[in-house]
This record gives sequence, structure tokens and C-alpha cells, in this order.
Amino acid sequence: MLMAAGFDRYYQIARCFRDEDLRADRQPEFTQIDLEMSFVTKEDIQSVVERLIQRIWKTIKQVDIAVPFTRMSFAEATCKYGSDKPDTRFGLEITQLPDLALDEHIVAEAMVIPGGAELFTARELAPFNDLIANSQRNSESKLTTIHKVNSQGVTGLGKSTLLSRWLAGSGDVLDQQQRQAKLSSVLNSISAKSSDLLFVSERSVHVTPANTTLGRVRSLAAKALQEKGALTIPSDKYNFLWVEDFPLFTRESDDAQGKLSATHHPFTAPVESDLPLLGTDPAKHYDIVLNGVELGGGSIRVHDPAVQSYIFKDILELSPRVQDGFSHLVTALGHGCPPHGGIALGLDRLVAILTDSASLRDVIAFPKSANGRDLFMRAPAVATKEQLAEYGICVATPGNGSCKQPTILTPDSAHQDK
Repeated sequence: MLMAAGFDRYYQIARCFRDEDLRADRQPEFTQIDLEMSFVTKEDIQSVVERLIQRIWKTIKQVDIAVPFTRMSFAEATCKYGSDKPDTRFGLEITQLPDLALDEHIVAEAMVIPGGAELFTARELAPFNDLIANSQRNSESKLTTIHKVNSQGVTGLGKSTLLSRWLAGSGDVLDQQQRQAKLSSVLNSISAKSSDLLFVSERSVHVTPANTTLGRVRSLAAKALQEKGALTIPSDKYNFLWVEDFPLFTRESDDAQGKLSATHHPFTAPVESDLPLLGTDPAKHYDIVLNGVELGGGSIRVHDPAVQSYIFKDILELSPRVQDGFSHLVTALGHGCPPHGGIALGLDRLVAILTDSASLRDVIAFPKSANGRDLFMRAPAVATKEQLAEYGICVATPGNGSCKQPTILTPDSAHQDK
């Protein structure tokens, strides 16, 4: 709206509200450093943010941050690290196994923990099994299995596993020696050796995951290895990077025909050359990530009202009522809004990182509880009839569909009541 009104650029410290699940790094109310600029490119915005981060880290931490930051595509981040906000301070990288993909709708991949077969007991692997089960229920993978590598091959080759189905998939009857040779070729391709722990996963190409199952396994493995002293991740190493080329839209289910939703938000502009392929190619969306934490996200915005209306109606299939809620924005675009873009950085998250705080609650005044309650103000709370009447509000309860208009209290009527 400000861009359409003629403002060239602005920034604000904005209070925001999100209706999402609460975790250690999320609060329902939070603060953003929000900036927007007209006639800019993605690189212009990234340069401004990089210089801001440089100055913050030098002033607060006395640390020099090198620019420009590393750039990584969404596809590389999710395929190599299993996350759209990867922590690149340690290895445990994921390897794609295209030869094992049994059809074009499947992505086959693997991750190796060197020496993991000897490091972890069956009891210590239980959290991995639980994580995998939960991740599969969330459609982050179809099937993920754990195998221990030994001199004879790998353990856990049940008939349902991807490795077993691949070995049997050629239709040829293989003797033990041939099976061993075929399996060894796969193990060699991912540098898996005897005593290593191997995770093999297959996931749908129709899901656009912020985290894959192996991405979650990678994070849990890093934590477990640190606890055992088998992995050191330096806390004073700051690996800033930009994750780019996000898909413009995301499938909401593990289905080629699943409904689409906006990956970033519905105002993110597609690449101009991709307009004929709208809905299939990357967006002008970029996230800034530090050590596995998303510091902020931004995009070049849609400034064409026809494109914006098409996205609302034909791609996202928003109802007329929901579209009407955005009509003022589409109207503003029609008055000659310039090309523009921006980004929002999480101020609370920045402060938490700079102060080495484990939770956002440690750096927010009056933080909310896990169920969204303000314990200090005792909110939300049940309003009294008198409070509702003061604002002309009545509440219909089950079994009482009609709602009688309440008496609106005035200073005079309140005095008379007394």
C-alpha cells in the first residue's frame, strides 16, 4: 500500500501475530524488522540485509562477518540437508540415489553416520524410530529404514525395504554373490563402510517439504553424536546463507492433484520468464538462514493486479469471501504500483541468538505460554455480561441460537443502577 502511495522505501519495527503451533523458537506475538523498497532486485535487498547483519555482529559480538553470504537453492538445501533452513556447520549430508527410485514419482536418498552401528545401541536408536514414524505420518517420506553396514552387506533387509525391492526389481533371479555385488555398488556410491549406520528413505516428488525425514534424522543424529563426544559443532561459527529459488506453490497433500498453497505468501512474484508456467517454477522468494535457524524471509512482490487476481482465483482457488478480504490490495496494484520487494527479519530471534538464549521466551517481555496464554495479564479470560454489554456484544450459546441485544451501559444508566 505504501509503495502504491509513492513511498520509495521504508522500514518499520512491526508487532505481528501468528496463529501457529508454539515452539521454543516461536511465539504467537512477535516483532519484526520489516523493510520494503521500490524498483529493486533480490540482490539489492540481500545486500542491504548483509550489511545490516555485518554491523550488528561487529557491534554486539565483535565478530567480522564475511559478505556476500553463501547462496543455496531450495532444491539443494532439501536434497543435501533435508531442510529449507540447513545447518551447514557439520557434515552428515544426504545423498540422492536415483537408480533406486522405482518410479518417476519417488525420490530415493540415503544418509550415513560413520561408525554409527557401533556407537548406538538398540535402545539409543529408539528415538530415531519414533521420529521416522512421526515424519512418515506427516508425509515427509513414504518409507525410511535403518540398516547397519557390515562385511556381509547390511542388516534389516526386509521385503518391504527399498533396498530389497530394488534388488528384486530387475526381474532377474540373482544368486547371493550377485546380490552382494549389486548392494556393494550402492554402498560404495555413498561411501558406506562396515560399522556405519545407514538410513535409506523414499519420498514423493509431489510433496514440497520444509523438512524431509532424513533432514530430521540428520538433526537428531547431530545432537546424539554431540552428546557422545563424537561430533563437535562450534558455537562461535556463524554460517549465514541465503536459500533461494523456492517453489512458488506447495502441494498440501502427498498427491499430484493435491491442493496448492503459497510456499511463502500469495503476494510473491513469479520469475517473469516463468509466467506461462505459473505454478510450476521457482518464485522470487529468499530466506536468510543462520546455523539451522531462519532469521527472516522476503520476496519480490506481485505488482500486476491481473497476475495477483489469477493467483487468488485460479491457482489457490480462494473462495469469493476470502478474495474480497484482499480486494483493497488488488485495487491498489491497479493504480500503478511500482515493482517492489522486501524482507522481514525476526527481531526476537536475532536478540535470542545474540544473547545465546535457548528460547524466545527469555528475550520477550511477558511471553506467552505453550497454549498462548499471557500468565501475567491472565489473558485470555472470560468476559462478564457487563463488559460485553458495554460494547454492545452478545454471545449465543448452544441451544440458544437467538441473541437478544444487550443493554448498552452509559454513565447515567450505570449511576441509576447503583
